[in-house]
Amino acid sequence: MIIKNAKFYLGGRVVSKDILIENGKFKGFGKFKGEGIDAKGLFALPGLIDPHVHLRDPGLTSKEDFRSGTRAALAGGFTTILDMPNTKPPTTTAATLRKKAEIAKKKAVCDYGLHFGATKNNFAEVKKAKPKSMKLCMGETTGKLLVDDVYSTWRHFEKFPKEKPLLLHAEDEETLRAMEKLKKGRGEVAEKIAVEKARMLAAQANRVVYFAHTTTFEAVHLAKIWGRSLVEATPHHLFLSKEKDGKRLKQFANVYPPLRSEAERRELWGALYFVDSVGSDHAPHTPQDKEAGAAGLPGLETSLALFLNAYNEGRVELPWIINRMAESPAKIFGLKTKGRIGKGYDGDLTLVDLKEKWNVSADGFESKCGWTPYEGFRLKGRVKKVILKGKLVVDGSRVVKEIKGKRVL
Repeated sequence: MIIKNAKFYLGGRVVSKDILIENGKFKGFGKFKGEGIDAKGLFALPGLIDPHVHLRDPGLTSKEDFRSGTRAALAGGFTTILDMPNTKPPTTTAATLRKKAEIAKKKAVCDYGLHFGATKNNFAEVKKAKPKSMKLCMGETTGKLLVDDVYSTWRHFEKFPKEKPLLLHAEDEETLRAMEKLKKGRGEVAEKIAVEKARMLAAQANRVVYFAHTTTFEAVHLAKIWGRSLVEATPHHLFLSKEKDGKRLKQFANVYPPLRSEAERRELWGALYFVDSVGSDHAPHTPQDKEAGAAGLPGLETSLALFLNAYNEGRVELPWIINRMAESPAKIFGLKTKGRIGKGYDGDLTLVDLKEKWNVSADGFESKCGWTPYEGFRLKGRVKKVILKGKLVVDGSRVVKEIKGKRVL
C-alpha cells in the first residue's frame, strides 16, 4: 500500500511524503510510483492505542462484544485496544483468560490485549497465567474485583513482576463506605486516600504502578511523588463536569470515579504534562442499564475527536495527543512494533481531517450501547481513514472492511 501526499510527524518534525507499507509494516517514506490512497488534506497519526476498554465479552454481550467494540475502536481511530478483566466471569484465572482469548481471536477486527484481574486470593492463578499486565480495584466498581485490604494489596504489589504495569482503580473502599453512610456521595477524597496508599506501597515494593482514570490535579501530583507511577486521564473527566453535564445527562452521567466539579475539571487540564496516557475507559451500558443505575460511559468513538477539537481550540498540542494516545501506551505496555510511524513498525495509521466540523450523534456509531454522553457536541477534527496492517478498514469515517485482529498483550 502507498499513502500519497501524507502529512505526518517523522523524526520529530512535520513532513509531507508518501508512505509505503509492505507485508503489514512501514517500509519507507519518500516518493513512490504506483496507485495509492490520496491523503491530501489529511494528517496521519500512528494507529492509536486505547489501554482502558471494557468490551463486556464474555457474559454481557448485549452491551458490547469483541466485534462491535473493535469496530467502534476503528471508527474512533484506534487500531489497538486493551480490554479490562471485569467481564462475566471475570478474567482472574488462567482458564478464564484462555477462554476470553479464544473469543477475541474469533471476533476482534483490530489488534487487542487482555488485562488480567487481581482478587484477594488468586496469587496462584496469576503465577499460572503469567499475564503481562494486571488490574487491581481498591474500591467497589462494576464487577467482582474488589481488593480492599492492605494485606492482599501488598502481596500483589510484591509478587506481580515489578516491571509489568499494575493498573489501579484508586478509590479507597473504606472511605467510600463511610461517605455513603454520611450521605456525602462518592467524593474525590476516596481517590486521594487510595492514591496515597498505593504510591507508598509501590515505593516500598519498588514497582511500576499505573493509576487508571485519575480525576483531579491533586491526585495526579500525589501519584507522581513516586517516580515509577504512571498516570492515565480519561476524556470524560477532562471534558465533562457534574454541574454542567450531570444535570444534562442525569443518571446517564453515573461513572466510577464520578465526574468532578467544573473547577476540578478545569484544574485537571493543568496537570496534562504529568499525564502519561489517555484511556477512554469505554464502559458501554444500554440505556435501560443506565436508567437502572449502571456506572460507566462509552467513549471509543469520541475520544480522539474531543482532543482534536481541543487542539483546534489551542488547549493541547498535536504531539501531546500522538504521545499520550499512541507512543506512550505502546511503551508502557511493551508493544514494541506499535505507536510510531517508522520503518519496521506495524503499518497502522489514523488519518484525520483537522478542519472538518461535525455534530456528534450516536446514530451510526458502531458501539452496541446506542448512546453517547457527547450527543450534539459540535467538534472540529474527525477520523476519516484508518489503515490496519496496510489495509484500509475505515474510509469516509465509516468501517468499510474487517480483517482479523491479533493479540498483542
